[in-house]
Amino acid sequence: MIIQSLVSGLAIGGIYALLAVAFLLTYRVAGVLNFAQAEFVMLGAFVASSLAAYSGIPLLAAALLGIGASALVGVGMEQVTYRPLRNKSHASMIISTVAVGIVLHQAAHLIWGPDPRTLDSLVPNVSIDLFGARISSVSLFLIAISLVLIVGLNLLLSKTRLGRQMQATAVDADTAQLMGIRTTRIVIIAFVISTALAGAAGILVAPIFSVAINVGMLIALKAFAACVIGGFGNLSGAAIAAFGLGIVENFAGAFIGSDSKDLIAFALMIGFLLIRPQGIFGSKVGEKL
Repeated sequence: MIIQSLVSGLAIGGIYALLAVAFLLTYRVAGVLNFAQAEFVMLGAFVASSLAAYSGIPLLAAALLGIGASALVGVGMEQVTYRPLRNKSHASMIISTVAVGIVLHQAAHLIWGPDPRTLDSLVPNVSIDLFGARISSVSLFLIAISLVLIVGLNLLLSKTRLGRQMQATAVDADTAQLMGIRTTRIVIIAFVISTALAGAAGILVAPIFSVAINVGMLIALKAFAACVIGGFGNLSGAAIAAFGLGIVENFAGAFIGSDSKDLIAFALMIGFLLIRPQGIFGSKVGEKL
């Protein structure tokens, strides 16, 4: 039971981690918390589910197109809501992301309706014997893919020219622009990557939770909690906190009761806000990605 809870916790923690780094990427580069991320989780899952069900294309192709749809809508969001408001107050930008989330939510309700749909996993769901425990191959797949995506993003940020430009923009956009960095393009790329990660999270979690209008809401709230616990100044710290949060809530669900899972997550967030508001790995704003 301990091994099963650990693996299940790492699996759902990987989903939280994808959305946590998506939150922080736009926050650090564009200076705005995108509270529409939950709807991008939903959008990627719905598009992939519809394509897989009605077009006859392979599931992997449907998944990639679902991720692409989320990224494309993310570009539209940057063009329509973020760019006109980027020199306005921070509150205006946050409200605009909430408005985009409401629009996407209602549009999805009109297009796909309120009934949940299904989306198969990208790998066969088989049980694997691990130290005497029966572990789902889907859980192991979620852990592996989330780690690959998060490590890949960290390598992009730390080892490539584009990543260094993104870090420079995050530290000081005006100075970066004076150095010849096209900060507008960098912000668009940040929106593309973050919304694509959200779409990927929706596709990965859909076989567990099904595809529904509200599939991304609780995931986004817990990813935000992981950002608070890990620290808003550190993408890697938020990802580690997300994995830890997944483990803690799964152990709570296994040994205390399933109703305690959500309570534990948000109680931890409130506790960190009161005791250590900068989070475990927190750093000064603008210090690093």
